[in-house]
Amino acid sequence: MRTPRVNPKLKDPLVDRFCQALLSLRSVAECYRFLEDVCTVGEVKAMAARLEIARLLYEGHTYEEVARRTGASSATISRVRRFLEYGADGYRLVLARMGVRPRPSDSR
Repeated sequence: MRTPRVNPKLKDPLVDRFCQALLSLRSVAECYRFLEDVCTVGEVKAMAARLEIARLLYEGHTYEEVARRTGASSATISRVRRFLEYGADGYRLVLARMGVRPRPSDSR
């Protein structure tokens, strides 16, 4: 896994503090409490859906399978695929730590 630089448009002291806040959470219950205060239900559901799309793509499922299982549009699936393949490797990092295994041909 490569170690990409942080996007300079994203990097600032407020985002650093937000990241530290996320890292301070100690349980799923605490995470729910924080997300409920910080995000709308729709925002949390959208992030969760993108992670599920990334998981399915990482495991080697086709766009059609992902669309059928998640109800996501091809545009959303394509966007997640682009970040999974060419992004900052955040999806890959999280998926690996969650124990998700990539399809065998994915050696990146």
